[in-house]
Amino acid sequence: MAKATENILLELNKNGHDLNVDLGYNAALLHDIGRYKGFTKSVIHSYDGYIYMKEKGFTGNAIICVTHSFPCKNEHIENAAEWHLVPGYMKDQLIEILNENSDYDFYNKVITLCDALADAEGFTTLEKRLVSVGLRHGTNSHTSLHWKGFYSIKKELEKHLNKSIYKLLPNVEKSIYTNIDY
Repeated sequence: MAKATENILLELNKNGHDLNVDLGYNAALLHDIGRYKGFTKSVIHSYDGYIYMKEKGFTGNAIICVTHSFPCKNEHIENAAEWHLVPGYMKDQLIEILNENSDYDFYNKVITLCDALADAEGFTTLEKRLVSVGLRHGTNSHTSLHWKGFYSIKKELEKHLNKSIYKLLPNVEKSIYTNIDY
């Protein structure tokens, strides 16, 4: 996932953007740091990562810990994985963070998308990853809106790249020959 972030940021730079590739790569490595407290199906790890990184003084990384779970920004927040499991005080804090950071920059967009372009086997297609997550965690009446958030980001980035995201993910085509994990 961090390698996908690096590849996309490098290509964005080739297309006239001025992005710090090392910063993006490291933020991608740390986006799920909230899982140090254990695995949850919900976005609780986003909150835990935010608190941890904020306490360490890394505000940008803290924000990415949250934004990567919300491809629709602060719209349709109930689309987040297992939102009903998130305690009220965490929901309030997550909503506040998203409201304060509703204009995602390239780092937020790239990391959010790249989180959905990799699995245990390596790079994969967005369709395969979203179906895999849906099979493992279930779907609800808002799932399609959540998925549209990823596709909106993909479309925007591809416009800036002048090419398909998949051209920047070595061996992504191999994922079409493997089973979906669930």
